[in-house]
Formats: sequence, C-alpha cells, structure tokens
Amino acid sequence: MTAPGRLALVAGSGDLVPQAIAAARDAGWEVRVLALHPRADLEGEDPFRIKVSRPDQVLREIRRFKATHVCAVGGMHMSDRERETFAEFAGDKDGATKGDSKLSQLGAALLKMLGLPFIGVHEIVSNLLAPEGQMGAVPAAGELLRTAEFAFAVARKAGVLDLGQALVVSGGRIIATEDIGGTDELLARCDVYRERGLIGNGRGHLVLAKTSKPGQPLHVDLPAIGKNTVALACKVGIEAIVVEAGRTLLIGRDELISNADAAGIALLGIAAQDD
Repeated sequence: MTAPGRLALVAGSGDLVPQAIAAARDAGWEVRVLALHPRADLEGEDPFRIKVSRPDQVLREIRRFKATHVCAVGGMHMSDRERETFAEFAGDKDGATKGDSKLSQLGAALLKMLGLPFIGVHEIVSNLLAPEGQMGAVPAAGELLRTAEFAFAVARKAGVLDLGQALVVSGGRIIATEDIGGTDELLARCDVYRERGLIGNGRGHLVLAKTSKPGQPLHVDLPAIGKNTVALACKVGIEAIVVEAGRTLLIGRDELISNADAAGIALLGIAAQDD
C-alpha cells in the first residue's frame, strides 16, 4: 500500500465511495473529497462539487489542498458535451466526443503534468480485486465453463472498440453488450428479452462477462460487480458471472459471493492474456 499522504478522492456513484473514504482515513491519509455527482451520504464531507465544464476549478482545488495523490472511486458518468470539454482542456485538439478509455488516458496525462500520481482504490481498500479461478461454492464446468470462456473472450474484443465493459451471451451467441447505461441497464434489457421469450428457453447457458478494456490503466474505472449485479443476474437467469482476475473490483466481497452461492450462480475469474 502506498504510504499515506494528502489524498484528493474523486467520488463517483456506488457503494464503494464511503468505504474508500473511511479506509483511507484509517490508513492515515488526509482526504479531500471532490464529488462528480450530488450524494446525500457525502454531505458531511463538505465535498467540492466538480463541474466538468470547468476542469480548471478542479485542478485549482487539488492544488489548494496540496494533494500528493489522486484516487478516482465509483462510477463516472459524463455527457457528450462534458466529455468534449474535458478532452479539449486536456489538450486533445480534435474536440470530438471521447470514449471512456480515451478519457482515462487524458485524465492520467493531465495529472502527470501536475506531478500528481493516480492510485487505484484497491491500494486503499484491501481484498478488492477478483482472484483467478472459482470464487464461490458453485462450480463452472463442462459446457458452462466453455460458455464462460467464450463470453470473456468476446468481452475483451468489445473492449478494443471502447464499448462497455460487460456483455451477456447465451451459449455461443452474444445477446447484448453494455453501453453508456452501464451493467445494471444491460441486465435490465436482458430481463425484457427473457420476458419476451427471446432468451432463457433454450439449451444455451446464459453468462455475464465483465472485463477491463485492453490497455486500460489499473488505477481508474476498473470494472466492478456487487450484490446488485448478482440480484439482477439472478432475475435474468444468468448461470455464471465471469470477470477479469486482478482487474475487477468485488464490492462487498463476502456478501457478493454468499448471494451468488444462494442463487446458484458460478463466479469465475479469468486472467487476460492480451495486455
């Protein structure tokens, strides 16, 4: 773990944010919270409200705090206009709308120019990254394992195009891919397909795969799953969730695995081979 210093914590959405703030303070960090979205549970932090249209103000606040490190935690949702503004400020000349991978690279370059290193939330909160292999009591074997391996491989290919980090397959067929709505909306769409009888009534196993995009920095926007992912997957009829080992955050790890076991969903970590 990185030695404690002064941490500017950029907070997005999700349950991991307050956990990361508490863990950072327990480890001895001085923390300044900068919030990308309004959050009632952070009001006690007096967070600096990030305006993506004014990234200069964000950098000024980070300097004022005399941060030694920056950490981004939680989901980061930006409109096309906000993406274009950020890209232009970071020095990208064409001004076109950018995908998540490109924005991550621009953000890292911007902080590097300021002399401030990014650290990953996994360096603050222990035991977050998914291990390789089976993670619960439910095994993925035979045809289910082959489907999980196929799902993981095609999720990696989708990442090359800077699409979302997740997709769902039925046997050897891609059912749906994640878009700007995120994994929850992906699973909600799949539930509609199930209700319409388009999926879940054949012999092909339904599998959710989630992986980082090739070349994605380890310190920003890592894929994550939590108990809500399991609940939605169970509703759809997902039989296995496969994630990238060492690059996927398990939020509420014990509860996540327990809920997957109770739902009969296999949890599997696979190491990517193409980075």
